[in-house]
Amino acid sequence: MWGSPSQPGYDLTLAIAGWTACAAAATTVVLFAYTLALRYATIRRLRRRRDVVARWRRTLAAATVSAASATDGALPRCSRRERSDLLEEWNGTRASVDGDAIANLIVLAERLGFLQVARKMLRRRKLGVRLLAIQTLGHMRDRSEWGVLAALLDHPNTALSVTAAAALVDIDPAAAIDEVMTRVVRRADWPQTSVARILQSAGASLITQPLCRAIYTSDAATAVRLFRYSELARSESVDQLVEVILRERDEPAVLSAALQALSGQSGAPNIGALVGHGVWYVRMQAAKLLGRTGGARDVPLLERLLGDREWWVRYRAAQAIASLPFLGPSKLRAMRDRQTDPFARDMLRQTMAEVGIE
Repeated sequence: MWGSPSQPGYDLTLAIAGWTACAAAATTVVLFAYTLALRYATIRRLRRRRDVVARWRRTLAAATVSAASATDGALPRCSRRERSDLLEEWNGTRASVDGDAIANLIVLAERLGFLQVARKMLRRRKLGVRLLAIQTLGHMRDRSEWGVLAALLDHPNTALSVTAAAALVDIDPAAAIDEVMTRVVRRADWPQTSVARILQSAGASLITQPLCRAIYTSDAATAVRLFRYSELARSESVDQLVEVILRERDEPAVLSAALQALSGQSGAPNIGALVGHGVWYVRMQAAKLLGRTGGARDVPLLERLLGDREWWVRYRAAQAIASLPFLGPSKLRAMRDRQTDPFARDMLRQTMAEVGIE
């Protein structure tokens, strides 16, 4: 077709270019066919999913409100191919209910043999299948695979490990919380939203002590990360921890995170030193805290922060001053007018304008 080296005038470059063009064309055809096949498979999967949902949604809904329906109600057909779609729909329904509806859905799942299916799926190699199995075991509160799920807490795959943690807490939060909290400390790869859902599911009574202990004993970076979950714990315990942190630790990031976590119900410990801290974002958090908890005796501290060299500190101080309920418009104007620092005066004027005070 392209000639041969023995023929006169044979151009090797042209021959290579020709075969390359043929290969590229063949590759394009194969990729196009593969894309069409994927599209077709996706459409079929979505149609099958819609059919399963349409067929089973009424049955799942009836089971959530009636124990009799869960125990004795008629069951629509479900082929082996449709089993994963039904499992996903059941898990979605199970995640959205509470109280007696959970027990009813578990009874329905037992009738459908979901437990045996999930145990088999747990040993499969495909990630999506294993995740669905773990979620199902957790939602069914089945302890038979506890050891396997606990081992997955240390799996290098983030999705597997965090899903296993959620399942263990679903099954038995009291038994799981120490192991799970150990991994929350250790595994910075776990998404914050997932960890928050897990801890919220466990409840404040279970997570408060291990969370506070972990924050207290962790290095600065870990403590800052763990402070993000402090709002899920008991506020009085967190306030006690913050008081200790502010007294014993000096890392700016930890101090800032502690100030954000403080509820302020018992005041602001060591606030005078924090207002004069050398790192600007600690001073900024101190100003914000005073806006939530400050009294008349704290106004001089906020006025001091109005003249801070950092814009954000001045702005948060002005916002805090404007939010104090005992400072009305006339007192705010008097405070603005007595400022000798032009930056402080301008910042307070701007903030007053934001809240509608001229």
